[in-house]
Amino acid sequence: MAPRVPEDNKKPGVCYAVTEDGIELPVIDITHPCFACDPSEDEVSAVIDRTVRAMEAAAKLPMEARLAMAKGSVLAQAWIKSLGTYMSGQDTYLFRLGPENLGEGYANAIDRQMAAGSMALSFRLRLRDVARLLAWGLKPVLETTPGRPLHLVNIGGGPSADSLNALLLLQRESPELLRRPVFVHVLDVDEQGPNFGARALEALSSVDGPFHGLSVGWRHVAYNWSDTIPLQALRSDLGDECVVGISSEGALFDYGSDADVAANLSALHAGMPADTVLAGSVVRAPETMDPRLRTMMQQDEKRPVIRMMGLAHLSELARGAGWVVAESTGNPSHEIFRLAKG
Repeated sequence: MAPRVPEDNKKPGVCYAVTEDGIELPVIDITHPCFACDPSEDEVSAVIDRTVRAMEAAAKLPMEARLAMAKGSVLAQAWIKSLGTYMSGQDTYLFRLGPENLGEGYANAIDRQMAAGSMALSFRLRLRDVARLLAWGLKPVLETTPGRPLHLVNIGGGPSADSLNALLLLQRESPELLRRPVFVHVLDVDEQGPNFGARALEALSSVDGPFHGLSVGWRHVAYNWSDTIPLQALRSDLGDECVVGISSEGALFDYGSDADVAANLSALHAGMPADTVLAGSVVRAPETMDPRLRTMMQQDEKRPVIRMMGLAHLSELARGAGWVVAESTGNPSHEIFRLAKG
């Protein structure tokens, strides 16, 4: 697919793919220095303070001025589209690129300011940690099942950067574990994100890409998590002799109701192998969130309809569906977890 807005300043060792609207974007690879995101607590705190000051300054501007600034910013437009609903996987992907990786052909100073803010940082940290927990959870299973196909199931995944980056981590640390058929199944109601993800995988699999020589397939399944019937059909397609890694980063556990979460976890427990690995993210409960972020979220009545569920409540829902929290980590706004069958 030829880009409408090509990236003229490509970085060595970074792959590129084209969005549905023709913008050439870098493929996020958290093993590459361009996408390294390991800030200290003090650095994270400074980003939050800077974001608070920027929001306070913007609030003093006339509405006409704010709208004019947002009109020329792809990230501001993405945020506006998400108000009262959810942010699409493709728009979330833009926030996770980082200010230095936004292209001159489509991003401006406002975009770079937003990409350096607390929300974008939380997205980057969330992606990093879900990919890590998924990869390291799968590693011992893969070590004891050589040759068995690996199936990565991504619920609400959009471009599924967490699945791809789990594979990138495994390929860097233990490439022998991926000498087997690998499949990524993206379960998403949207098409734009999964279509970009397929092109990102194609770029990663090119002659110069980190997946060159691997067998990695891609499949998009139209999926609304309020109806788990496709999950049952997917399980029958996988076969009995396989390794399964499931993830949902910034999706099911951020937006789904208790009933949706419980139904999906129950369906996955009933249908997937005993050693299945499940990694995901949940927005912190208000009482455990950084108070500066809590204030920003609670004051913004028109924000996306994100649930501040918290890990404790997610753990209760998981236990009811037969899962236990095997590992967890977190950042000021999110808690990241790995579930295992109980």
